[in-house]
Amino acid sequence: MRRLVRGALALVIILAGAASARADAAFSDQLCPEATQYVVALGTVKPTDAQAVYAAVHAAANAYDNCSKRQLSDGNIEPGVHYAYTREASYEIVEGRALVALNRPADAKTVTQNARRLAQDVIDWRRSYEQSSSGNSITSSGSDTRPSTYRDSAKDIVAAANDLLTKLADVPAPAASATPAPSPHR
Repeated sequence: MRRLVRGALALVIILAGAASARADAAFSDQLCPEATQYVVALGTVKPTDAQAVYAAVHAAANAYDNCSKRQLSDGNIEPGVHYAYTREASYEIVEGRALVALNRPADAKTVTQNARRLAQDVIDWRRSYEQSSSGNSITSSGSDTRPSTYRDSAKDIVAAANDLLTKLADVPAPAASATPAPSPHR
């Protein structure tokens, strides 16, 4: 279990780009500033503490969920919403792995399925406008159908989600409890 959580935390660090950052440079998310404090806090978590990892990645995923809603209300699909979806989904993969380590496979499956859905939305998206000299205009021709900038990252997340969901298919469901577990999702 500890190996699973350590590996999950390592995935988050790699996906967050913290591995390439200088030790004295502070992380600051320019597209989703509301997530900065949660990503920074995640860096202080001991990877052997599954509950702490779960709490930290859950908070980070929530922050990116809020960011995606803000970006959507601003009409900033690309890159805004897709960036936030990709970040949220990456943290949800780690959240799912932490939930497995906490023996909560049903919750892990729910979170992982959401991560897969978000990433798949990014993969499936195509621009539906063409660039004109006066800016972006909606057209029926759809001459610019390039995918999202985050498509490749989203593909990696879908692969990780599929892998975790396959492993979860083999995990027996936990015994029924008199007190339901809190929902891992927003």
